[in-house]
Amino acid sequence: MLVVITGLDGSGTSSIAEKLHEMDSGSFLLKTPSEVYSDRKIIDHDVREISKVAHMLYYLSADVYISDYIRKNCDYQNHNVYLVRYLIDTVVSNRVAKIPLELNYHIFGNQLLIPDLTLFVGLEENQRQFRITNRGKSELDFVLDNDQKRNLFLNEFHQLLDPEATIYIKNDDLLENVAVDTYQKIKCFQNRK
Repeated sequence: MLVVITGLDGSGTSSIAEKLHEMDSGSFLLKTPSEVYSDRKIIDHDVREISKVAHMLYYLSADVYISDYIRKNCDYQNHNVYLVRYLIDTVVSNRVAKIPLELNYHIFGNQLLIPDLTLFVGLEENQRQFRITNRGKSELDFVLDNDQKRNLFLNEFHQLLDPEATIYIKNDDLLENVAVDTYQKIKCFQNRK
């Protein structure tokens, strides 16, 4: 099963994904953009300043790549693949930047894997700011400091998330507790399918 884990930067998506992967024997843990997409800071600054479309295509390319990678390298039919960020993140970011991108898993003749389940991780804003400040903010993290922009991101996510295939995770407890509770919710979702 492909489980996409998303939320605003600093919400704990990566930490929760790592814990789920530890608890779920045989699972896979991946992120977009993956390690093969180096120089992300240059893309997020230099390229984005000159061409928002080129910036979008970089992230869109990372989504296509990871979908093909999963198909070729992960037994996603029999094991969970936990994927931090995916096409929905690319679409939301670009819509907020006024680039009209649709959540379409058929791109240039390539059918991307459609998530079986999406986990949307939420966190109180003061806690999110504390975490992201401690780890060091990226250029794009500063965009979310603006209440209006942050609300645009959240509204876009909520418009695009499939209510039948989304679990909202409130990351307001110890990481271990949140991960155990989330894992139980994933198992319940799988049992309903």
